[in-house]
Amino acid sequence: MNRLADISYLRLTIGYIVHTFGAVCDKPFASCVTFTSIATKLEEVTQGSLFVPPPPMFEEEELLKAQDIGAYAIGLEKSEEKTERSLDIPIIYMDNWRENLGLIASFLLADPSLKMAMFACFSMDSKGVAPILASLLHILGNPVCLIDCDNSSILGRPLELSYPLDAVDLQKVEAQAVEEGASAMVISANPSTLSRLALTGTHIDVCTGNKVLNLVTKPGSSQTLRPQEEPLYGAVFDNSTRIVAHTLDPLEVLDKDVFNQLIDVVPMGKAAVRTAISMALSAGITTASIRKAISISEDFQKSLADLEKEKGEPEESHDKDKS
Repeated sequence: MNRLADISYLRLTIGYIVHTFGAVCDKPFASCVTFTSIATKLEEVTQGSLFVPPPPMFEEEELLKAQDIGAYAIGLEKSEEKTERSLDIPIIYMDNWRENLGLIASFLLADPSLKMAMFACFSMDSKGVAPILASLLHILGNPVCLIDCDNSSILGRPLELSYPLDAVDLQKVEAQAVEEGASAMVISANPSTLSRLALTGTHIDVCTGNKVLNLVTKPGSSQTLRPQEEPLYGAVFDNSTRIVAHTLDPLEVLDKDVFNQLIDVVPMGKAAVRTAISMALSAGITTASIRKAISISEDFQKSLADLEKEKGEPEESHDKDKS
């Protein structure tokens, strides 16, 4: 898919932000000003950027530098509206910039999360699932992007990122992954990797983690997960989002028959392995495909060997008559 063709009709303007998010611009005549990027850090500002510094840690000098570098406008909280500024570029005042930044970035970048299968492993209790799931999807033939503070990569190429990622950072990585041909993204959604509300504007297809299970009664029910919940980092969920329990017996997915088909090729006593397989199955991958790929993949066996070296997750005994 041609990225230029993708974004050619998406014009992020001051007028769009004002009308969509209830913002106020100090220069109403500038409603047609169009942005080419969003920056939340001064070093990220380029010609045509909308610069939204993290409140309240900014100074007039920082805003002037952003203007000199080429920012087309500054985004500040409405509480700053009465403060006199010596800027020539427009200032957009809005409540809750942090809650809306991911949505604005997603619009600018043409909703990149909708172009990939999105997997999220919430909280530190399921952190070990993400690299195993990424490895599994890779050997199944899917170009994968992994977002994890210890090992982020796109199609196996390491990414140099500054953690924790905010919503704009993550949207940019998602767009980059789409541009490089990734068909799936696996995210370790924990405080070391993501900042608060970093998943705002990101649509999740399959997720796991105890904090997710605490917010729902049954997967697929009409009661959807609420993006405002901080443990979920503002992620977008709907009735199609599949939820997999991070336990030794993943919820309603890894049943007795599946267990018996895979028990001789993977160490099923490992909760992280079982959960990763359950997430893959929830995405529509067949048991036969998983079995064939795992049985011939040295990469996956190596990743499991690395998992064995980690402390804190004991091996559980099992036999073919137990699920």
